[in-house]
Order: sequence, then structure tokens, then C-alpha cells
Amino acid sequence: MTRLQRLLMMTTIAVAGAAYLTFNHLLTIDTHPSLWMLALGVTPVTAIALLAAWNSRLRWFALSLLALLALAVWVYLEDLRHHVNWLYFVQHAGTMLLLAITFGSTLGQGDANALCSRVTRMMLPGPPDLAYMRYTWKVTVAWTAYFVISAIVSVGLFFFGPLAVWSYFANLLTPVIVGLMFVIEYAVRVRVLPDRPHFSITQTIQAYRAYEQR
Repeated sequence: MTRLQRLLMMTTIAVAGAAYLTFNHLLTIDTHPSLWMLALGVTPVTAIALLAAWNSRLRWFALSLLALLALAVWVYLEDLRHHVNWLYFVQHAGTMLLLAITFGSTLGQGDANALCSRVTRMMLPGPPDLAYMRYTWKVTVAWTAYFVISAIVSVGLFFFGPLAVWSYFANLLTPVIVGLMFVIEYAVRVRVLPDRPHFSITQTIQAYRAYEQR
């Protein structure tokens, strides 16, 4: 793939992502959306939640939780269509909680077995050293803390703040914060581990996807 093709692909993905996030925001504050709009809005994040649940150490608990949520959506579908913001709330807060479980459940298995350490080991050309694995364990802690805090903020804004503010946070601000987390982590890693191999954000995401497919 040429540099121009790569640039066009990244631009297309960015535009499509921005359009999807804007669509979600508008759908959230819509008082009576159609069913196809509702299905289109929830499908991508639902797929992400399923992948996160499947790769969780507490796989069956996480999948059971998703199944209960799906059953609740099916039973109360018509009511949810009139209160689509509730569906998006469950989707956002539930995804944050499941990701917190996915990352956090690996923290007690040693530095080299934390989720970020496992993903990093897939990219390293040789055996990892203890300092690198300790650092990636701390990265796993940081991601776990972010997902927990994000879930708490989501609950707080949804129940105690204006719906539009919650929607901005869940649909528009959350992806930005996740992107900043990647950028900040990369900058910190280069600074504290200057003599170790470093990987781009794209390489890290690709490695995580490969880890999910194992």
C-alpha cells in the first residue's frame, strides 16, 4: 500500500468515524427514532462489547451479563425506542464496565500476564525484560482505572445532568479521550523506556486485535 493510499484510507476511516459518532449523538437525543436507525447505532459497540467479554478472564460472567442486557432490550424494545437514551446509556456504561473487567482481571497474574503486557509480548522481537513488563502492567492499571472512572462519570451525568451533556461525553468525548490515552501512553513510554522497542498506536491496535482473535 502506497503512502497516498494509506492516507486516503485513514482519512476515510476518520470521516466515517466522525459521521458515526455524530449519528449516535443525534440518535441519543431523538425522542422517536426508527428501529433501523436504532439497530445501526448500537451494532458496532455491541460487537466490541462481545469481543471484550469473550476475551475476559471472567468470560462466562461477562457474556451472561451481555445476554441479560440483550434480553432486557428485546423485552422492552418498544419502550426503549421512545427512550433510546437509556439504551445508549446501558451500552456505554456496560462497555466501560466490561472493559474494566477485561483489563483489571489480568492484573493479579503477574507483570508479564497483564493484558497490555500480553499484547506487547506479541510485538517484541525477543524476550521481554522485567522493567518493560512492569511498565506494561502499570499501563494495564491506567486503562482499568480509566474504564472504571468513565463508567462512574457516565452514570453520574446520565442521572444527574442534562441528557445533551451526557451524550456529548458518551458519544463524542469518549473516543477523543481514548485517543489521547494512546498518545499520552506512547509519549510516556518513549520517555521512561528510551532504550526499548517502541510501537506506533496503529501497531498496538493491530496487536490487540490479533490477541483478541487468538
